[in-house]
Amino acid sequence: MKYALKERIGDQSLFCGRKQEMKLLMNWTQSIPREMAKSRALLGRRKCGKSAIMQRLFNILWTQNGRVIPFYFEVRDYQQWLLEFSDAYYRTFMSQFLSFKTRTVLSPNNRP
Repeated sequence: MKYALKERIGDQSLFCGRKQEMKLLMNWTQSIPREMAKSRALLGRRKCGKSAIMQRLFNILWTQNGRVIPFYFEVRDYQQWLLEFSDAYYRTFMSQFLSFKTRTVLSPNNRP
């Protein structure tokens, strides 16, 4: 698998014990092209692996190069102007979209 988005977990072998969650998310993504998927929320306490799961899902979908285009964006918990947020969101979206379409791995500088 290619790691288009650098995962914060570090060593990829440290990602473990999330088979049930990943299976649920993969089944969900398979229903997206048929327009049968509903929105999902991933809730949990701080530091329980939510970001790691979503980053891994991004990389799986990016590697599959299927009909679902992955997008990963973190909303940081600090005061910011709407313009600043919009700019970060748009730049992240465009860099990830172009990465997916051109099959070019994101550089560490483009990390959301």
